[in-house]
Amino acid sequence: MRPEPGLVLENPASGTRTTFTATAASTDGAYVEVESTYPPHGPRPPVHHHPSQTEEFTVLTGALTVVRDGETFVAEQGTSFSVAPGQRHQMFNEGDVEAVLRWRTSPALRTDEMFCAVWQVAHDHDWRPDPADVYEVVCGFAAEFQLG
Repeated sequence: MRPEPGLVLENPASGTRTTFTATAASTDGAYVEVESTYPPHGPRPPVHHHPSQTEEFTVLTGALTVVRDGETFVAEQGTSFSVAPGQRHQMFNEGDVEAVLRWRTSPALRTDEMFCAVWQVAHDHDWRPDPADVYEVVCGFAAEFQLG
């Protein structure tokens, strides 16, 4: 699968949906941008960081709980926030309504490829991959994503 603007990655088991609005190829490597949907009371991603990338988020609808370097806050509709390189973080929806956010990662590196690879491993395992399989995939993207 090749990331391109308009590509939608939907996981029916988790209820997540990621739509590419810009890719590494379409921005000459400057950034990747997606619109991402978090279902109510959905799964929490692991605490992680990005060694050399900045992430910028704007909550379009709903609200997300954000944990960033030990600080916890709720980002509601219209709120923008960023995560600097190396900052440990995670985001999840504890609310009763779907949350949608715009998410830009700069520079792009291979972030869009990583999103597609993680989606593919879920798809290939009937939407419920073993965490070890997902871990193996993300280990191939150490410049973009690291646990802890």
